[in-house]
Amino acid sequence: MKVIRELLNKELIFFENADNKEEILRKMGRKLLENGLVKEGFIESIVKREEKYPTGIDLSVVGEDLPNVAVPHSEPEYSNCKKLVVVKLEKDIKFNNMIDPSKELKVKYLFFILNNEKSNQTNILSHLMSFLTQESKMKGLENLKTKDEVYQYLISNK
Repeated sequence: MKVIRELLNKELIFFENADNKEEILRKMGRKLLENGLVKEGFIESIVKREEKYPTGIDLSVVGEDLPNVAVPHSEPEYSNCKKLVVVKLEKDIKFNNMIDPSKELKVKYLFFILNNEKSNQTNILSHLMSFLTQESKMKGLENLKTKDEVYQYLISNK
């Protein structure tokens, strides 16, 4: 997918462990800040935004055994770039459902959208959703064990 290919690089693929959503958001926020991809205030912004506007996506409607995902993102003023950050969690973490925030989902993947352009967020999200809602593509992602495997899979998958 062209947009994913343009936004992704191997250094932005992570395999992480955390006990809850706030821990993983803060952990990833620190990594992104240390690498200069986001600005001061990003971590608090993304934690608060996730509480107010949850980003958990229930993929059981696409395929019964698919892992759920979350798509955390913040306001453009906290990003220094346009990038997609992929996190495969070692164990599922509960996130609230984007459609029905009163429901919790066990999430396996996080797709952080970093975007420093106000007008482009919807375009990035729509391309990402196009990938996420294809059962065969998400099933293929499950078996990948390394950054290189995930990167090659995501940039070559059309």
